[in-house]
Amino acid sequence: MKKYVLVFKTSIRTILERSHLIAKLYTVSKEVKFATIDLDDEDFILRVESTLRNEDFISRFLQLEGHQVSFLAAFEKDDLGRPLLQSAYY
Repeated sequence: MKKYVLVFKTSIRTILERSHLIAKLYTVSKEVKFATIDLDDEDFILRVESTLRNEDFISRFLQLEGHQVSFLAAFEKDDLGRPLLQSAYY
């Protein structure tokens, strides 16, 4: 099974927003296995581990929730969870 790490810049600023959105993201996408938002980073980075390259879905989801989002990068992971050397940038 392929695994991906998807990285986004967001406008999510509070712990409450982070908790709400991550819980809802797990509910609306069964492919999302893990998600974090770094509130200490100036770009409020959302990092998602998923079994699909579903960055368009995640971007639309965040926009519908009222947040700005920019997709930054995607990395494929090997069976041990280590990022492969090639990354996919847009």
